Amino acid sequence: MAPSRIAELAGFSISGRALWQCRVLRHGGLAILPFGLGVLLSAFAWVPSALGDERRPGFYAGIDVGISAATTLRSTRTHYGIPTNCDQWFEPVVIDGMQLPLPADQCHPRELPSNANEFELSGGILAGIQVGYSGSGPYRIEVEYIHHRRDGDKVDLVVPGDPKQKEFSVREEEVGEFHTHSLFANLYYDFSGLGEFALRPFVGVGVGRSRVEIDYSATSIRRGVAALLALDPPRHPEAANKESRAAARVSDWLWGYQLILGADYVLQSGRIVTGKLRYGRALDDFLDDGLAWRPLRGHESTVAPGGAPVSYGVSVPGPSFWAVSIGFKVPL
Repeated sequence: MAPSRIAELAGFSISGRALWQCRVLRHGGLAILPFGLGVLLSAFAWVPSALGDERRPGFYAGIDVGISAATTLRSTRTHYGIPTNCDQWFEPVVIDGMQLPLPADQCHPRELPSNANEFELSGGILAGIQVGYSGSGPYRIEVEYIHHRRDGDKVDLVVPGDPKQKEFSVREEEVGEFHTHSLFANLYYDFSGLGEFALRPFVGVGVGRSRVEIDYSATSIRRGVAALLALDPPRHPEAANKESRAAARVSDWLWGYQLILGADYVLQSGRIVTGKLRYGRALDDFLDDGLAWRPLRGHESTVAPGGAPVSYGVSVPGPSFWAVSIGFKVPL
């Protein structure tokens, strides 16, 4: 069998290994990434290179598929709302001599207390395409598009110091699918080949812009009538067992960078097998606000029928990732 054919088969075998590793990333965490890249690159050394360390100046195109490590996402929901006793949707009642709801002029929407929550993002799939140019020297440039997808987590929400906290029987948040669509400009430095192993290591850095999309949801359900009336001050009984729910794909555009360590292996056909270890991070904080509750305490997301809107926002300090990938490059 021709060496190039053996190399191609080896590449597909490693892709299968990478997919298997994806299933255990949640448990292996970050430690599996250097190990995974070592397996990928060491596997290339078993196949003789027809072109050795030869480098062909010119344009090339490439494709990568990889897996990422589980990471923690720290998210804060900012709530611009009104207290339960200010809800003008509820019918007027008198509780212990107090008229509820309170007068509208005392109930302007304001920022309520909030607290960051931590969500465990699972390991996920990363896929990318590249177009680049290699000159006669060690440097090359590249434009790369990357799509990155991971699954999230559901956690309870506890806001210390929030007087509304004791109203709820259920208060939880969920980050569902986490997507990034990134466009990077990369600069690489290619080292000389590693002797008989015929691997050509490289390092790279990229800067670019990403669209981050998060499937965010939250549910808050209030306690029963007796529990609400027992609070100090008592809450409007019409709020009992009412639900407030958030459900939106929140998104933002963020600047970011990535650092890349990898190695190329040139096949007889001229195609190049490439393995990469990446670290990427956003330089901006994620923020999407002005989102409406559906419903808010069982009704529209407003202070009163036809009144001012009540909204929330989601913020995340610059998200980051680790990933290992394998791919092919072909000269154009």
